[in-house]
Amino acid sequence: MTGLPLSAYNWGDQDIQRDAQLRTSLAVSCMHKAGFAGFSGDNYQGTEPPDNATALPAGAWGYLGADIAGVQGFHPPKRSQVRTAPAGTDDSEAFVTARVDCDRQIAEQLKPPSPAGTELVNRLFSESLQATGRDSRVTEATRSWADCMARSGYRVADPTTPLQQYRGPGSPTAEELATARADADCTTRSNLAGVWFAVLTGYQKQQIDQNATALAAQQKAVKDQAERIARLLAGSGTS
Repeated sequence: MTGLPLSAYNWGDQDIQRDAQLRTSLAVSCMHKAGFAGFSGDNYQGTEPPDNATALPAGAWGYLGADIAGVQGFHPPKRSQVRTAPAGTDDSEAFVTARVDCDRQIAEQLKPPSPAGTELVNRLFSESLQATGRDSRVTEATRSWADCMARSGYRVADPTTPLQQYRGPGSPTAEELATARADADCTTRSNLAGVWFAVLTGYQKQQIDQNATALAAQQKAVKDQAERIARLLAGSGTS
């Protein structure tokens, strides 16, 4: 999804990670100044990010690969366990007040650009997804996928149905893994993912042409903010 045309007008994964790193560094510094020397990045973050968080199989765009389907089914990647709250955590009123004040200072220091640009990109992204879902090329590829699934013993018309059916708590069952392997095979045979991405890309390119001025301003604002955060991060000694 990050390779789609409209993705160029919002932050990438690296920008988001840098923003999180800077916010953690600023929070630790602020809390130390407030007298809480035991406060650390662990206090601020609390959890490890999931491994390969974007590797979510199935859906309208199909599978990332049969290997994932065979072991992961329709479940998302396993998340790392939440760490036990370190020794710098404090429930006192002074601690909570300091946290709130530090969060306020960080928000003021890292105030993002006007939300209008991001709202525009999000709206266009939503509209492009809706248009793609209605496109005859996508509906034909989806019918081909459904026919393939039926031949494999699975009567389902919507590629998102198995995802919704199986992505509950617990580990993947044998039934889920078998369905996932059939889904991965039929996605390849129907070229559903290829058609879906190609059509979606086409709609987004049209949107970019139609909103060129506003999107150019948004892209510059996003770039400027990312560069500012990178400078602040370098100055904080965190990388």
